Amino acid sequence: MTQQQHTQFTVYVDEAAVPRYQRAWVWGVAALAILACGLVAGWLFGGGGRVVSRDPGVAISSTDEQALLIRQEAVNEQLRERIARLERALASDACGPAALEALLQDTGKR
Repeated sequence: MTQQQHTQFTVYVDEAAVPRYQRAWVWGVAALAILACGLVAGWLFGGGGRVVSRDPGVAISSTDEQALLIRQEAVNEQLRERIARLERALASDACGPAALEALLQDTGKR
């Protein structure tokens, strides 16, 4: 059952009375709006395609990114070496002097 309240609009009393194509349009527009919001949020939270340094307003260039990557790889290699050294020391006697030396060697305390 429909009621005409305005010449341009039709008000439906029951949901079942709404034509199927209108419901499809509403769900389609809602799905597109949610998708668009998700894309915009992903773009904003992802930095908008720009890599930003810790200082606000300063962008990092691709050569700086490469230098940072090389430096990070060097730090990672040092950590791998330290882990291997500690694992070797702890594989034998965990309370022995070799393990203590391996632990103190990396911290600078002796």
